[in-house]
Amino acid sequence: MRALVTGATGLLGRSLTDLLLEKGVSVRALIRPTSDTHHLTAAGAEIVHGDAVDVDEETLARAVHSVDSLFHLAGYLTVGAPFGAGDDDPHYQIVNVDFTDRLLAAAHTAGVRRFLFASSSSVYDPDAPVPTPETAPRRPRSPYGRSKLAAEERVRAYQERGLPTTIVRPAVIYGPGDRYFTPTALQLARLPLLPLVDGGRRLFDLVYVRDVAELLWQAARSPAAAARAYNAGPGTPTTLRHLVRVFRQLTDRGPRIVPVSPAWARRSSALLRPLLARLVPGAGAALTPAGVDLMSRDLHLDMARAARELDFHPRFSLQQGLAATLAS
Repeated sequence: MRALVTGATGLLGRSLTDLLLEKGVSVRALIRPTSDTHHLTAAGAEIVHGDAVDVDEETLARAVHSVDSLFHLAGYLTVGAPFGAGDDDPHYQIVNVDFTDRLLAAAHTAGVRRFLFASSSSVYDPDAPVPTPETAPRRPRSPYGRSKLAAEERVRAYQERGLPTTIVRPAVIYGPGDRYFTPTALQLARLPLLPLVDGGRRLFDLVYVRDVAELLWQAARSPAAAARAYNAGPGTPTTLRHLVRVFRQLTDRGPRIVPVSPAWARRSSALLRPLLARLVPGAGAALTPAGVDLMSRDLHLDMARAARELDFHPRFSLQQGLAATLAS
C-alpha cells in the first residue's frame, strides 16, 4: 500500500506518518519546501515539495501518482482560529478550500482509492446537541470552521463523481510537537491566577494525537467508511478545571482558578484581552465575544458511529496523553 500524506510535518501528520510506516505502508509526503524533513527522511518517507498556496499541477500529479490512500491533513490554522480570529485572512480560502479542491481533482484523475480529509469539529453549530453526532447541524461561526465546511462540500462533490472519500472531524488535538493548543495551555498553567468562565466547568474535548491517527488508519482500511464522516474525540469529555487538576498532579504546580460569569467576561474582555495577549501570545482570542460564547457552552463529540462502524475506541486518557506530551 502507498499513501500520500499532506501536512506530514504537523502534529497529526507526523503521528499518522509514524503509524503508517509502522504498519508497513509506503509513505509519500507532500510538504512545503521550507519544512524540516529530517524526521520523515530518517523514517523512510518519500518527499515531494509543494506549497499549498502555489503548488503547480505537475507537482500535484507527481504526488498522487500510484497512491492508494491520500490523507489530506494540511490546513491553515492559528491559535485563535476556533474563536473566530482572522476574519479577513485569505489563507482560510486559499489553503483550506482551494488547495483541497485541487488535490481532490488530482486524486480523482489519478484514480486514488480513498481520499481521507481531516476536517474539524468547528464545522458544527455551537447550539448542536451534546454529545454532538455527525448528523448535527453544520453551521460554523468562525472563518476557520466555515473554510472547513466549504472544503467538506468539495469532498462530497468528488464523492459523487466517483472518488471514494471519508471525512474525519477532530476535536482539539494535543500531543508531542503541538504548536497551538499545548504551548498556550502550558503558559496559562504557569500563571498564578487563571480566571475561567463558570470556573472552567463546561465540557470540552481534548483528543490525543495518536488516537486521531488510529481513527484515520482504521477508516482508510474500512470499505464501510467510504462516503462517511466520523467524529474524532476522546470519548470522555473533560473540562478546563479538570485539565488544570491533571496538570497539577503531573507537575505539582498550577494556577488557582478564579470563577467568572459569562456576563463579567463579556464586559471585561476589551480590557483583559490585550493584557492576556501580552502574557500568553495567542490566548487573547479566547476573550473575543465568540471565544467567551464558546467557553460558556458544553462541547463534546459523540463517538458512537466510529465505535459501531469502525470498532474504534480512543485509548488515551487525558492523564496518559498529557504525561506523554509533557515528557516530550
